[in-house]
Amino acid sequence: MDYLSVIKQPITSELTDFIELFNRSLSHTDGLLSQALDHIRQRAGKRMRPMLILLMAKSVGRVTDVTQHAAVGLELLHTASLVHDDVVDESAERRGQQSVNKLYDNKVAVLVGDYILSTALLHISYTHNETIVRYLAELGRTLSNGEILQLSNIHAHDISENAYYQVIKQKTAALFEACAALGTLSGGAKEEEIESAKMF
Repeated sequence: MDYLSVIKQPITSELTDFIELFNRSLSHTDGLLSQALDHIRQRAGKRMRPMLILLMAKSVGRVTDVTQHAAVGLELLHTASLVHDDVVDESAERRGQQSVNKLYDNKVAVLVGDYILSTALLHISYTHNETIVRYLAELGRTLSNGEILQLSNIHAHDISENAYYQVIKQKTAALFEACAALGTLSGGAKEEEIESAKMF
């Protein structure tokens, strides 16, 4: 049995619920938007971020509707940021498939990213939890700042170790820290447990 199967075991049904909700969120009846969203849905990764949220929630209590909406909100925010990043970086591929900007053009990619971001905000609002809303709003700002920092150092031949780690901290690390916080918070953890989870 591979490691992902082992990780998924405690949250099998909850992960299925997440995938259904996430896929419904990335659906639309409009032709062009529907095609672009279908393309994005088909390149789903390992779902490590939502799995971490669900596992953290279950470790301190249980997975609730708030947990699911927070997980979908975070994953949509991340997805929107990737669509926009591909435009900024002029990337032709994402996970071995054509990027949205390559398949269509930059205008379509920016608008699709905006649509996904708006859908993320909708799911975040469904949590009715001001702390979760604030976490995800701060995450959006941090991810944008990390991308700007990366862009400002893209041609630097002598990028410092500190600048390198700042980019990682404001992109990948920020996402996983938010997952730990959102999972424990939505699962009913105490403040000290949430802080410990963020450090994990």
